[in-house]
Amino acid sequence: MTLKYFFSAQNQVPLALQLSSFGTAHLLWLLAISVGIVVVCVYYRSLSIKKRRTFLKWFTLIMVSTELLRDLTYVALGTFQVGYLPFHLCGVTEILAVIYVFSHNRLSREVTYCLTLPGALASLLFADWLNLPLLHFQSIQSFIGHGMLIAFTMMLLTSGEHRPDYKWLSKCFGLLVVTGIPLYFLNKVWGTNFYFVNFPSPGSPLVLFEQWAGNPGYIAVTAVLIIVVWAILYVPWIVADAYKTKKSVH
Repeated sequence: MTLKYFFSAQNQVPLALQLSSFGTAHLLWLLAISVGIVVVCVYYRSLSIKKRRTFLKWFTLIMVSTELLRDLTYVALGTFQVGYLPFHLCGVTEILAVIYVFSHNRLSREVTYCLTLPGALASLLFADWLNLPLLHFQSIQSFIGHGMLIAFTMMLLTSGEHRPDYKWLSKCFGLLVVTGIPLYFLNKVWGTNFYFVNFPSPGSPLVLFEQWAGNPGYIAVTAVLIIVVWAILYVPWIVADAYKTKKSVH
């Protein structure tokens, strides 16, 4: 490991220093993030309601600050690009997390479960920043930032602060569409790929979808995948509620 390429551009990083998907470094990051999430959730559950609110405010402040610090670093290096704006799904859900912390908005809370959780998890598993070395500011921020998004959702879930409700899925999907359509056209103008609606993220299952259905056909396949993921996320809660209702009747 070396700090020589800590601020280097991606095309300046030697192939030997790039991380491999599910290689040792990648797996260690995933393990460290998993342990960190468990620790944070246990600590959050031990807090009083008042202290939880304070903790969440600081947590989201740190989370957003890592994103801001990354962008300021790119500005200082003179390599900032419009693609670094927080218009990817994880960046948008960071903003929604802040909205929830200060307003307790119900929709923003549901979005953190149905979109942030699977989205951030997919980003960690199929990371598109593995062409950077282990000791690189962008790589470190990407791992930590996505891990904090999952931790935020899991804190609300494991503390009982949030109980998923499938009745909100139509609004969550509507939010996804309303924000995704303009980004599709902005991507064409800016040459960006926010929401990955213009081309698949390298190394992700979206690449396979494009091979099967073409472009933009892969977007329809992705929409089907979202429905499948939501079924996995919500059916257990629906079954649990049905069982509880049946038990209370008897």
